[in-house]
Amino acid sequence: MQADRFYRLLALNRLVGSHRIKFAGLLGLYWLRRRHLWLRFDPVMSCNLRCQMCYFSDPNFAQQNTGRFNAADIQRIAEVFFPWAVQLYIGCGTEPTTYKGFVDIVALGRKYKVPMVGLVSNGQLLTADHLEKLVDLGLDELTLSTHGVLRETYERMMRRASFDQFLAVLDQLEIIKRRRGAMWPQLRLNYTVNGDNLEELAGFFEVYGNYSIHTLQIRPIVDLGNTEYTDKDLMPHIARYNQILAGIERACHEKGIRLLANFEDITYEKTTMRAALAPEVAVYLSPQDISKPGFDWRTETYLGYCRRTNWPRSLLRKVFTSADQLAAPSTYLSYNVIEP
Repeated sequence: MQADRFYRLLALNRLVGSHRIKFAGLLGLYWLRRRHLWLRFDPVMSCNLRCQMCYFSDPNFAQQNTGRFNAADIQRIAEVFFPWAVQLYIGCGTEPTTYKGFVDIVALGRKYKVPMVGLVSNGQLLTADHLEKLVDLGLDELTLSTHGVLRETYERMMRRASFDQFLAVLDQLEIIKRRRGAMWPQLRLNYTVNGDNLEELAGFFEVYGNYSIHTLQIRPIVDLGNTEYTDKDLMPHIARYNQILAGIERACHEKGIRLLANFEDITYEKTTMRAALAPEVAVYLSPQDISKPGFDWRTETYLGYCRRTNWPRSLLRKVFTSADQLAAPSTYLSYNVIEP
């Protein structure tokens, strides 16, 4: 699939208004034994940073949420889930590069022919050797997070991070891809917005404009509980947010960059039918949690779990359920996908 096709699927999800068509389509994929899962995978519960907006800035969270999968676990997870995955994202709340074998997980994604494999990282532990291997494997998308445009903001918001190291990784990726004539991985930058770093977002391309960014995501702050950063209300800044975002949209169009932007629900308070399928197809898996209740992946297959829980029958019921009963929180599907 690669990254471009996946984003087209997101855009199609917004265009198709009928939940009946969506659930019937998902049921059809299941009956035909076709891929339909979006897998979010954290192989380890750790992070090398203590970003102010992240739950890892809470010492209690870091102490209480630990663990890592061993090599046998990773192989079993790949066997159970990867044949069903449309998309595999490695890193979804923790830092995957703190797991020694993170490149091997990408290789497993390729072995099981997952159409779209992505890696989400703060970039601080990525080396030139890692990047060479990721290019070799044909990683579809490398997503790097930044919480600031300016050095002072970046290093304050992302405790323990080096702005110079972040730029060095971006430089290394550019050099390696250019030298090897490689199109992949596509680079996506995620910018998490709060009241303190909003203003400098207007100058984003003054710092990052020379890099080959394929996708830019502007992500309003999410309330993750007891974090060091406490000013989580963007509503007082919404007029300026919209103004800056309009400028970012124009710049992305001029530069040929895809923009993922939340124009509609920056406080994530709404529900939407666009997210109705998310609980069915999005699977989060970490050493602490799995979003499929009661699924013991160590002893059970995915098909066995679906049959035991009568999942196909549940999907069929939802085909005939009224739309207002199926709306889901917009947290992860509130973004407009704006192609250049």
